[in-house]
Amino acid sequence: MVKTRKSRKNFIIGKNCLREVLESQPQRLISIYSSHPKHDSLLQEFAKHKIYVSYVERKGLDVMAGSTSHQGYVAEVRDRAPCAVEDILEAAQQKTKSIVLMLDSIFDPQNMGAILRASECFGADGVILSKNRGCSITSTVTKTSVGASELVPIAQVSNLATTMQKMQQAGFWSVSAELSDKATKLSEFEYPEKTLLVLGSEGRGVQQLISKKADFHVYIPMKGRIDSLNVSQAASVFLYHYNYCRS
Repeated sequence: MVKTRKSRKNFIIGKNCLREVLESQPQRLISIYSSHPKHDSLLQEFAKHKIYVSYVERKGLDVMAGSTSHQGYVAEVRDRAPCAVEDILEAAQQKTKSIVLMLDSIFDPQNMGAILRASECFGADGVILSKNRGCSITSTVTKTSVGASELVPIAQVSNLATTMQKMQQAGFWSVSAELSDKATKLSEFEYPEKTLLVLGSEGRGVQQLISKKADFHVYIPMKGRIDSLNVSQAASVFLYHYNYCRS
Protein backbone atom coordinates (compact mmCIF):
# COMPACT_ATOMS: atom_id res chain seq x y z
CA MET A 1 0.00 0.00 0.00
CA VAL A 2 1.44 3.38 -1.00
CA LYS A 3 0.80 6.62 0.91
CA THR A 4 1.49 9.85 -0.95
CA ARG A 5 2.58 12.73 1.23
CA LYS A 6 0.49 15.35 -0.54
CA SER A 7 -2.89 13.64 -0.65
CA ARG A 8 -2.42 11.06 2.09
CA LYS A 9 -4.30 8.63 -0.17
CA ASN A 10 -3.81 4.87 -0.02
CA PHE A 11 -3.53 2.93 -3.25
CA ILE A 12 -3.49 -0.73 -4.21
CA ILE A 13 -2.73 -1.98 -7.70
CA GLY A 14 -3.18 -4.92 -10.04
CA LYS A 15 -6.23 -6.67 -11.51
CA ASN A 16 -6.26 -9.72 -9.24
CA CYS A 17 -5.53 -7.70 -6.13
CA LEU A 18 -8.45 -5.33 -6.80
CA ARG A 19 -10.76 -8.23 -7.58
CA GLU A 20 -9.94 -9.93 -4.27
CA VAL A 21 -10.65 -6.76 -2.30
CA LEU A 22 -13.89 -6.23 -4.24
CA GLU A 23 -15.05 -9.73 -3.32
CA SER A 24 -14.01 -9.68 0.32
CA GLN A 25 -14.06 -6.03 1.47
CA PRO A 26 -15.87 -3.86 -1.11
CA GLN A 27 -16.57 -1.20 1.52
CA ARG A 28 -12.87 -0.32 1.56
CA LEU A 29 -12.83 0.74 -2.10
CA ILE A 30 -13.24 4.49 -2.62
CA SER A 31 -12.37 5.07 -6.28
CA ILE A 32 -11.01 3.09 -9.21
CA TYR A 33 -8.60 4.57 -11.76
CA SER A 34 -8.03 2.62 -14.94
CA SER A 35 -6.61 2.94 -18.43
CA HIS A 36 -9.02 0.27 -19.70
CA PRO A 37 -12.26 1.05 -21.57
CA LYS A 38 -15.59 1.26 -19.75
CA HIS A 39 -16.79 -2.08 -21.13
CA ASP A 40 -13.94 -3.90 -19.33
CA SER A 41 -15.57 -6.69 -17.29
CA LEU A 42 -13.84 -5.82 -14.00
CA LEU A 43 -14.70 -2.14 -14.33
CA GLN A 44 -18.31 -3.10 -14.89
CA GLU A 45 -18.22 -5.05 -11.62
CA PHE A 46 -17.05 -1.94 -9.80
CA ALA A 47 -19.82 0.06 -11.42
CA LYS A 48 -22.40 -2.47 -10.24
CA HIS A 49 -21.18 -1.87 -6.69
CA LYS A 50 -21.56 1.88 -7.30
CA ILE A 51 -17.83 2.46 -6.88
CA TYR A 52 -16.59 5.49 -8.80
CA VAL A 53 -14.50 4.61 -11.87
CA SER A 54 -12.32 7.16 -13.67
CA TYR A 55 -10.26 6.83 -16.85
CA VAL A 56 -6.57 7.75 -16.43
CA GLU A 57 -3.76 7.27 -18.93
CA ARG A 58 -1.09 4.74 -18.01
CA LYS A 59 1.50 7.43 -17.31
CA GLY A 60 -0.85 8.98 -14.80
CA LEU A 61 -1.39 5.60 -13.16
CA ASP A 62 2.39 5.16 -12.95
CA VAL A 63 2.62 8.34 -10.91
CA MET A 64 -0.34 7.48 -8.67
CA ALA A 65 0.89 3.97 -7.94
CA GLY A 66 4.59 4.73 -7.80
CA SER A 67 5.00 1.69 -10.04
CA THR A 68 4.61 0.64 -13.66
CA SER A 69 3.29 -2.85 -12.81
CA HIS A 70 -0.31 -1.86 -12.06
CA GLN A 71 -1.76 -3.59 -15.18
CA GLY A 72 -3.91 -0.53 -15.81
CA TYR A 73 -5.77 -0.78 -12.48
CA VAL A 74 -5.26 1.43 -9.42
CA ALA A 75 -7.69 1.78 -6.51
CA GLU A 76 -7.87 4.28 -3.69
CA VAL A 77 -8.82 2.40 -0.54
CA ARG A 78 -9.74 3.14 3.03
CA ASP A 79 -7.20 2.11 5.67
CA ARG A 80 -7.44 -1.37 7.08
CA ALA A 81 -8.39 -1.57 10.71
CA PRO A 82 -5.10 -1.66 12.68
CA CYS A 83 -4.02 -5.12 13.81
CA ALA A 84 -2.02 -5.86 16.95
CA VAL A 85 -0.35 -9.05 18.13
CA GLU A 86 -3.08 -9.29 20.76
CA ASP A 87 -5.69 -9.45 17.98
CA ILE A 88 -3.88 -12.35 16.35
CA LEU A 89 -3.60 -14.16 19.69
CA GLU A 90 -7.27 -13.63 20.48
CA ALA A 91 -8.30 -15.19 17.16
CA ALA A 92 -5.87 -18.08 17.67
CA GLN A 93 -7.28 -18.87 21.11
CA GLN A 94 -10.50 -20.01 19.45
CA LYS A 95 -8.60 -22.75 17.57
CA THR A 96 -6.78 -25.92 18.50
CA LYS A 97 -4.29 -25.41 15.65
CA SER A 98 -2.74 -22.13 14.63
CA ILE A 99 0.32 -20.99 12.72
CA VAL A 100 1.58 -17.42 12.67
CA LEU A 101 4.57 -16.17 10.68
CA MET A 102 7.23 -13.80 11.99
CA LEU A 103 9.38 -12.19 9.29
CA ASP A 104 12.89 -11.00 10.11
CA SER A 105 14.77 -8.82 7.61
CA ILE A 106 12.63 -9.57 4.55
CA PHE A 107 13.36 -6.40 2.58
CA ASP A 108 12.48 -7.51 -0.94
CA PRO A 109 8.85 -6.54 -1.79
CA GLN A 110 8.47 -9.45 -4.22
CA ASN A 111 9.39 -11.92 -1.47
CA MET A 112 7.19 -10.15 1.03
CA GLY A 113 4.20 -10.27 -1.31
CA ALA A 114 4.75 -13.93 -2.16
CA ILE A 115 5.01 -14.86 1.54
CA LEU A 116 1.76 -13.04 2.30
CA ARG A 117 0.11 -14.85 -0.61
CA ALA A 118 1.29 -18.23 0.70
CA SER A 119 0.13 -17.26 4.21
CA GLU A 120 -3.37 -16.56 2.96
CA CYS A 121 -3.51 -19.67 0.77
CA PHE A 122 -2.40 -21.98 3.60
CA GLY A 123 -4.56 -20.40 6.28
CA ALA A 124 -1.99 -18.67 8.49
CA ASP A 125 -3.67 -16.73 11.28
CA GLY A 126 -1.37 -13.75 10.94
CA VAL A 127 1.98 -12.33 9.95
CA ILE A 128 4.20 -10.32 12.29
CA LEU A 129 6.57 -7.76 10.77
CA SER A 130 9.30 -5.62 12.26
CA LYS A 131 8.85 -1.87 11.87
CA ASN A 132 12.59 -1.52 11.27
CA ARG A 133 13.88 -4.86 9.98
CA GLY A 134 11.97 -5.41 6.77
CA CYS A 135 9.92 -4.14 3.87
CA SER A 136 6.74 -2.14 4.44
CA ILE A 137 3.48 -2.93 2.65
CA THR A 138 4.06 -1.19 -0.67
CA SER A 139 2.05 -1.27 -3.89
CA THR A 140 4.47 -3.90 -5.24
CA VAL A 141 3.80 -6.05 -2.18
CA THR A 142 0.03 -5.80 -2.64
CA LYS A 143 0.24 -6.71 -6.31
CA THR A 144 2.64 -9.62 -5.77
CA SER A 145 0.46 -10.92 -2.95
CA VAL A 146 -2.59 -10.84 -5.28
CA GLY A 147 -4.55 -9.04 -2.58
CA ALA A 148 -3.40 -11.20 0.34
CA SER A 149 -1.79 -8.14 1.93
CA GLU A 150 -5.32 -6.76 2.30
CA LEU A 151 -6.71 -10.02 3.75
CA VAL A 152 -4.11 -11.54 6.09
CA PRO A 153 -3.90 -10.01 9.60
CA ILE A 154 -0.56 -8.14 9.70
CA ALA A 155 0.90 -6.80 12.93
CA GLN A 156 3.93 -4.52 12.87
CA VAL A 157 6.02 -4.50 16.04
CA SER A 158 9.05 -2.65 17.36
CA ASN A 159 10.83 -5.64 18.87
CA LEU A 160 10.67 -9.14 17.41
CA ALA A 161 12.38 -10.80 20.38
CA THR A 162 9.93 -9.33 22.88
CA THR A 163 7.02 -10.28 20.63
CA MET A 164 8.30 -13.85 20.35
CA GLN A 165 8.36 -14.07 24.15
CA LYS A 166 4.79 -12.78 24.29
CA MET A 167 3.69 -15.42 21.79
CA GLN A 168 5.48 -18.15 23.78
CA GLN A 169 3.78 -17.05 26.98
CA ALA A 170 0.44 -17.31 25.16
CA GLY A 171 1.06 -20.96 24.27
CA PHE A 172 2.89 -20.73 20.95
CA TRP A 173 6.10 -22.64 20.27
CA SER A 174 8.60 -20.74 18.16
CA VAL A 175 10.17 -22.52 15.18
CA SER A 176 13.13 -20.82 13.52
CA ALA A 177 13.75 -21.76 9.88
CA GLU A 178 17.52 -21.93 9.49
CA LEU A 179 20.31 -24.12 8.24
CA SER A 180 22.46 -24.81 11.30
CA ASP A 181 23.94 -27.68 13.32
CA LYS A 182 21.05 -27.52 15.80
CA ALA A 183 18.34 -27.62 13.14
CA THR A 184 16.15 -30.66 12.40
CA LYS A 185 15.18 -31.82 8.93
CA LEU A 186 11.66 -30.67 8.13
CA SER A 187 10.74 -34.21 7.08
CA GLU A 188 11.56 -35.41 10.62
CA PHE A 189 9.95 -32.51 12.46
CA GLU A 190 6.54 -32.54 14.13
CA TYR A 191 5.05 -29.06 14.40
CA PRO A 192 3.43 -28.02 17.68
CA GLU A 193 -0.30 -27.31 17.40
CA LYS A 194 0.40 -23.62 18.05
CA THR A 195 3.41 -22.56 15.97
CA LEU A 196 5.19 -19.26 15.49
CA LEU A 197 7.24 -19.79 12.32
CA VAL A 198 10.20 -17.42 12.02
CA LEU A 199 11.66 -16.73 8.57
CA GLY A 200 14.75 -14.67 7.82
CA SER A 201 16.20 -13.28 4.63
CA GLU A 202 18.29 -15.41 2.28
CA GLY A 203 21.38 -13.36 2.97
CA ARG A 204 21.12 -12.54 6.68
CA GLY A 205 18.93 -15.35 7.93
CA VAL A 206 17.22 -15.16 11.32
CA GLN A 207 19.08 -12.83 13.67
CA GLN A 208 21.09 -14.56 16.40
CA LEU A 209 19.03 -13.21 19.30
CA ILE A 210 15.82 -14.59 17.80
CA SER A 211 17.47 -17.92 16.99
CA LYS A 212 18.65 -18.32 20.60
CA LYS A 213 15.16 -17.67 21.95
CA ALA A 214 13.48 -20.11 19.53
CA ASP A 215 12.16 -23.42 20.86
CA PHE A 216 12.94 -25.38 17.69
CA HIS A 217 15.10 -25.01 14.58
CA VAL A 218 14.26 -26.64 11.25
CA TYR A 219 15.58 -26.71 7.71
CA ILE A 220 14.50 -28.02 4.32
CA PRO A 221 17.02 -30.59 3.01
CA MET A 222 18.07 -30.03 -0.60
CA LYS A 223 18.82 -32.68 -3.23
CA GLY A 224 19.80 -30.46 -6.15
CA ARG A 225 22.96 -28.49 -6.87
CA ILE A 226 21.42 -25.24 -5.59
CA ASP A 227 21.62 -25.39 -1.80
CA SER A 228 18.71 -23.17 -0.84
CA LEU A 229 15.22 -22.00 -1.80
CA ASN A 230 13.99 -18.46 -2.21
CA VAL A 231 12.53 -17.44 1.18
CA SER A 232 9.01 -17.17 -0.24
CA GLN A 233 9.31 -20.65 -1.75
CA ALA A 234 10.56 -21.95 1.58
CA ALA A 235 7.59 -20.31 3.33
CA SER A 236 5.22 -22.26 1.09
CA VAL A 237 7.00 -25.53 1.87
CA PHE A 238 6.93 -24.91 5.63
CA LEU A 239 3.25 -23.91 5.57
CA TYR A 240 2.28 -26.91 3.45
CA HIS A 241 4.14 -29.25 5.80
CA TYR A 242 2.34 -27.75 8.82
CA ASN A 243 -1.05 -28.32 7.25
CA TYR A 244 -0.69 -31.65 5.47
CA CYS A 245 2.34 -33.59 6.77
CA ARG A 246 1.31 -34.24 10.35
CA SER A 247 1.14 -37.67 11.99
